[in-house]
Amino acid sequence: MKEDKEEFPSTIEQGKNLAKFTFEIVQDVIGTPSHHIIASEEKRKERMSICRKCEYYSIRHNRCKHCGCFLEHKIKFNTSTCPIDKW
Repeated sequence: MKEDKEEFPSTIEQGKNLAKFTFEIVQDVIGTPSHHIIASEEKRKERMSICRKCEYYSIRHNRCKHCGCFLEHKIKFNTSTCPIDKW
């Protein structure tokens, strides 16, 4: 039985995306009062709902196949953005 293999960006591209994400979070921590860094539960649920309907959503890995991000972490931060501008 052939197992479906999901495609994600290259390791180099995922590394670049992680570095960009980390840089944005650090900038947010430095420049924003701490109560605005973490997205509200409502915002996280809304983002996840959008992701689950997206053609790039990997249900098996709970990841975005476009950027490679692990969504359980990405949706938590107010500064995070969808790589294809869905949220």
